[in-house]
Amino acid sequence: MLMNYKADIAKDPIMHSIYFLLLLEGPKCEGWVDAADRWLCHVVEDPSMIPQRSNTWKELEKCFKEAFSDYAERERAQDKLKKLKMKNNNLDEYLAAFETQALCADIDMNDHTNL
Repeated sequence: MLMNYKADIAKDPIMHSIYFLLLLEGPKCEGWVDAADRWLCHVVEDPSMIPQRSNTWKELEKCFKEAFSDYAERERAQDKLKKLKMKNNNLDEYLAAFETQALCADIDMNDHTNL
């Protein structure tokens, strides 16, 4: 969507949401997409369903993240960080692995206690 940020589809939260739903395929998300599509039809009929200071896309994105988030990802990343060791004095590889896992673990890399 960022590539087309000036296009109408990116500017309109409902069109943005419909486009997103069209991209989701497969049996693991089919039921969720159907429910989201029904919800979207209700929102079009009654826009007051959307909280103030929000929009259709923000609400759909929030629901998607709640439905499909990997809640164990953070814990796995923290475990990987605890076990992370530098190999063959390769600092660049170690830092890249640290940054990747720190982002997944939602760790503040500027906090000296984490370093």
